[in-house]
Amino acid sequence: MSGNNLVNQERLIQNFMALGLIDGIHGNELEIAQNLLLRLKALGLEASMDDAGKTFNGNAGNIIARLEGTVDAPSVFLCAHMDTIQSTKNLKHVIKDGIISSDGTTILGGDNRAGVAVILEILHVLKEESCPHGPIEVLFNVCEEAGMYGAKYVKKSDLKSEFGFVFDCQASPGAYIIEAPGAVSFTAIFHGKSAHAAVSPEKGINAIQIAGKAISLLKLGRWDQTGMLNIGTIKGGTSINVVPDVVEVTGETRNANKEKLEMQLEYIRSAFENTAKELGGSVEIKFVTKYGGYQFDENSPAIDAAKRGITAAGLEPKPISYPGGSDANVLNNSGFTALNLGVGFKNAHSFQECIAINDLTASAEIGLNIVLQHALAMKVEQTA
Repeated sequence: MSGNNLVNQERLIQNFMALGLIDGIHGNELEIAQNLLLRLKALGLEASMDDAGKTFNGNAGNIIARLEGTVDAPSVFLCAHMDTIQSTKNLKHVIKDGIISSDGTTILGGDNRAGVAVILEILHVLKEESCPHGPIEVLFNVCEEAGMYGAKYVKKSDLKSEFGFVFDCQASPGAYIIEAPGAVSFTAIFHGKSAHAAVSPEKGINAIQIAGKAISLLKLGRWDQTGMLNIGTIKGGTSINVVPDVVEVTGETRNANKEKLEMQLEYIRSAFENTAKELGGSVEIKFVTKYGGYQFDENSPAIDAAKRGITAAGLEPKPISYPGGSDANVLNNSGFTALNLGVGFKNAHSFQECIAINDLTASAEIGLNIVLQHALAMKVEQTA
């Protein structure tokens, strides 16, 4: 059975736009969470909200739901996040030439209401078409945009599925992420020595000069497919006639390869410490892991299931390396197997965000076919 002709495109579009109208910036997802709880229960799922919000002073938790299977097959989970990076209050949709966007005064919320709408459409089709499927678990996370705090709250025991799929990537449908970077932020406080900049500048050690030279030694920007290094802020100094004695520099570095990431951290540390010593100052550096990276083996059962679903949807499977992070990073580092799939929203986090109707539909067809083909493959395996 193919799900290509089963997806109700009009319903999918309407649900996507309706979800976008519900304001739910990270930490304030209660309204969208309550809406989704009602929708999931109406579709026959057992659904509840956990206490993830309490860990970051949010007003809602993750939604975890389960749909019993109609055939004997292992369960899979489907995941998307509920929050948006900015408010969608007063969102006005514009549909032109098959593209859904906002009127340019707000974000669209395709990241990640598109993923939520896709999962709901899959569930709608399974119910109304009585499609054979194994157990389905649904995970709608909170606070992805502000640190993936919802996903960080999910424990391995919360889900029964051996693997699942995250619908949260700007790549076009058919793409799946085989590697994504871990991210480490850093704060470096450079210390010099204050002095009167006119009367006795030779008695001072300029912390801004130390920081500036140290930064100039760094290779900023892209390192490789998933590697990068960026300086984000510089703060320091008190007055134009005082040699500054303290400067704070913050930044971030990423790489999917753990060894390369460690090398990048040492590179930063060495540049900062050697420069500070050379110019007579000192530096304190603090590294904080934001989330871990991951790399998939192409023989993963999740990739096999994705390939079958993508092919059945009439598209070509395309493995990609992706420089951004998602809930898949956290889940893969928490003992789950979570494969992030291309959904096709573009220009995320901006007022130019948009999504093609064909991409939204294709994403739902891929997700539905993954579920259907997975159940079929298990049936064939059991009868072989």
